Amino acid sequence: MEFETKSGVRYYYDNEIGIAFPSHPLMEKMIHNIPLQEEDLSAVSTKEDFLFYSRFLQKLNKIRPKQGVPGPHPLQPEDVKKMVLREGLLQMTLGVTEECNLRCKYCVYSDSYSLMRNPSNDMMDFPTAKKALDWYISLVMEGREYNPVRKPGIGFYGGEPLLNFDLVKKCIHYIKTTYPELDVHYSITTNGTLLNKEKEDFLKEHGFSISISIDGPKDEHDRNRVYPNGRGTFTDIMKNVRRMIAGGYEDCKAICVFDWKSNLSRLDAFFRQPDIPRLFIMTNPSVQGGCVYYDQFSEDDIRNYLLSEEKTFQYYLDHAPYDTARESCLEHLYPIYASRFLYSTSVMIMPESRIIPYSGACILGRKIFVDVHGNFHACERINQSFPIGNVQSGLDFQRIAVMMNEYLEHLDSCGTCRISKLCGYCYNHFAQKGHFDYASGVCKNEENRKKTDFSRAFTLGERYPHLLDMAVNDYYTWLSKVSPTLGD
Repeated sequence: MEFETKSGVRYYYDNEIGIAFPSHPLMEKMIHNIPLQEEDLSAVSTKEDFLFYSRFLQKLNKIRPKQGVPGPHPLQPEDVKKMVLREGLLQMTLGVTEECNLRCKYCVYSDSYSLMRNPSNDMMDFPTAKKALDWYISLVMEGREYNPVRKPGIGFYGGEPLLNFDLVKKCIHYIKTTYPELDVHYSITTNGTLLNKEKEDFLKEHGFSISISIDGPKDEHDRNRVYPNGRGTFTDIMKNVRRMIAGGYEDCKAICVFDWKSNLSRLDAFFRQPDIPRLFIMTNPSVQGGCVYYDQFSEDDIRNYLLSEEKTFQYYLDHAPYDTARESCLEHLYPIYASRFLYSTSVMIMPESRIIPYSGACILGRKIFVDVHGNFHACERINQSFPIGNVQSGLDFQRIAVMMNEYLEHLDSCGTCRISKLCGYCYNHFAQKGHFDYASGVCKNEENRKKTDFSRAFTLGERYPHLLDMAVNDYYTWLSKVSPTLGD
């Protein structure tokens, strides 16, 4: 796949090997086996180029995966269990309640997502949580044969998990008294409205990593994150957040959701303030789960956002070396996002050895989400018609094998995809009610989107290679310190 940066330099991405390199019209003809004409090699310099490109492509061919190697066989339950014990179990997240005191407009548990559940008053009870914890910890202990240094991770999720804070405290007490030898990392995702001194002290005492949803300054935040009566939540949240930061709570991070009406420049300025938690994730509302959230936006909204975003990118290009203030959302949108293409490309010499050779899907059981009724799911993002076990019988490795095999069967266009090694899609992107859509129907236009991402990433890399390294290294160094494991 060819792409071009703002400076006019052309690159070629080789999906089989998983690398990108500067290209040239002559090289592109050689790559695509287009016969060379005499005029292609008329100049001496061109002959030298031909010799260089020929040798370069010969070297690439030496590391290119060999053809004819059998693909992965259908997974068996015993295969799955071994993989989960060796590579999975990074985190168990307890959905301690389906109730929420907010009605955020882009929430996946709202009417905007027809395949997801709706809010309810259901709460997880302690017996259910206890069984889930016992199952998870027993598997972690069994898996020490394969992964002796794995640190268990327990997360709390909702709804709004602080509505069932008593259960959170009971779970921590149970783990501390029943498994005192374990060094467990705890995390919680909250909207921040119910935080108070008592809760903060407890969370701090037990080393919780806290993720708080904050969508920018008041008008940006209050556009979507509202109470059931429509009143905005910004003032209440920031009062609690600023108290926590002033009190020295270091492991407190912000999750920002933005859409086609967001003003990126204002978001950037907001998150640079010292009394705002550092950004952990910046993301768009989900497009899965029967999403109709984006139906509200007009073509003008989309066009205006894209024009504004292009200006924002150009601003970052022009000012990045001079803007040494606190890292903010533009770093997430540009250098940190670009790092996935520059540093995290899947360079796999033997792709046939992968259990899931295409897409970004994990081994089911890498993370475990437990709903209020005690059913196990792959994670909190997938709709709940794909259970993989429950608190009564534990992980169902037979069910996991069937589900993963069915998923693989639906990746029908991945073998010919020119960006399959860069794919971030997973089960959630293909999941309907109890079945998967085929990749050929889901992944339309994804190659064009990746081409734009490549262009942005390499434009940044050309102009500011050292700055890009610094931004990315700083972010991941910070993340490794404040959150030893987040299940991702």
